[in-house]
Amino acid sequence: MITLEDKIAIQELVARFTRCSDFGDWEGLARLYTPDVVTEMEGIAIRYEGIEAQVDHARQSDENAGGKNRHYNFNLIVSEDNGQVFADYAFMNVNAGHAPMSSKIVVTGRQRDTVVKTGEGWKIAHRFVQFDQSFSLDF
Repeated sequence: MITLEDKIAIQELVARFTRCSDFGDWEGLARLYTPDVVTEMEGIAIRYEGIEAQVDHARQSDENAGGKNRHYNFNLIVSEDNGQVFADYAFMNVNAGHAPMSSKIVVTGRQRDTVVKTGEGWKIAHRFVQFDQSFSLDF
């Protein structure tokens, strides 16, 4: 059974993903995943398997946004079902732009992270992304 402390740690895990990804802390980002982590996206055939693939994707997103890629997460619910622990939340990805009033929402959707408790704390083992908009990843 997950505790209140576990729920707070999982909330921090999701927040750390956002912080590390948005501000180029690639080493910090790598520490948030299990070695066999997989990210899958509904309707898109691309899968990111392993820590290196997760970090490479974040780097490419950062480069494509000129260092202004920002993730915002909302309505986080941590639950446990059949021995697995999940963090479900809505997200918004924004290109913050380089000038006032130039920010643009890139995409919104929902994510489900399957998280596991390790000797180093909670880590993301699997991520499933459902987008609100239809698009393809070109990088």
